[in-house]
Amino acid sequence: MRCNVCGSDSAKIYKRTADGREITLTVCPACYRKLYPDDGAGDFFTSFMGRAKGSKACEGCGTTLEEFRHTGLVGCAYCYTAFREQLLPTIRYVQGRLQHEGKAPSGAADENYDTVRELVHEQEALRSGLKAAEREGDAVRVKELRARLDAVNRRLYGGEGT
Repeated sequence: MRCNVCGSDSAKIYKRTADGREITLTVCPACYRKLYPDDGAGDFFTSFMGRAKGSKACEGCGTTLEEFRHTGLVGCAYCYTAFREQLLPTIRYVQGRLQHEGKAPSGAADENYDTVRELVHEQEALRSGLKAAEREGDAVRVKELRARLDAVNRRLYGGEGT
């Protein structure tokens, strides 16, 4: 296993209790000793970021570094800039790395979006036509519109090819 703090391959799983909740840590023994030098006395986030050297505050929202250490929550987007150096170890621990690697749509997503949008518009038109045909009592047209609506629904929800 890889350590979530330093990335070494000698990580172990440690279970800790903080604020009544059990937390699972995947860190190497060296990082664990750095995080918990007094073996657990102290705040979870303080262990990551060290002890406070003054009460630094975010210019955007006024959240202090001490408040973050206590709650684990930043107040606004500017906090990430104001407390950058102090937040990096915590972000690395929580996410496993510092750079976000979210999912991005593939190139086919644009084509699928257009197809789905067209099918939804067709579905809406068929539903309104079906209501009108039902009001008029046109059984043949109702049957035809229901069949077309079923086909559109299968394409939208049933995975039928486009």
